[in-house]
Amino acid sequence: MTIRLNRIAAFRRSTAGASAVEFALAAPILFLLMFGIIEFGRAWWTKNSLQYAVERAARYAVICDSNDPSTCPPSDSLVQTFASNQVNGQSVSSSQFQVTHPQLSSGQNVVCVGYSYSYAPWFVGEFAPLMSTMNFTGTSCRATAH
Repeated sequence: MTIRLNRIAAFRRSTAGASAVEFALAAPILFLLMFGIIEFGRAWWTKNSLQYAVERAARYAVICDSNDPSTCPPSDSLVQTFASNQVNGQSVSSSQFQVTHPQLSSGQNVVCVGYSYSYAPWFVGEFAPLMSTMNFTGTSCRATAH
């Protein structure tokens, strides 16, 4: 009987495996934080890339190519295609971009290029509560020179 009690007391005092238990408790929080930071950076990068694309496309819409006067001013579909080609690191359809031509009260023509993009995080998988998408929108406008 005393041998059993000694073994139970020795088991209670043992610290073998304590690190594994601590890691098992801390790892989910660590991984959630790490993947959250990565996904936030990826979302920020996507939004900046889309904004860069519409700013370049708005400039393209108002600057005439002196080498090819037949594309002056470019059609809306050419501007949309140009914008989709300016997005870095990912494939975005030209239908995600809209070209509008509002007219100012001064009579000056303006070209606005905008985007509407549904962004979905990549690491949530089929986990339903996190499957929602974020809608990114933005616009850039330039006054025409002609």
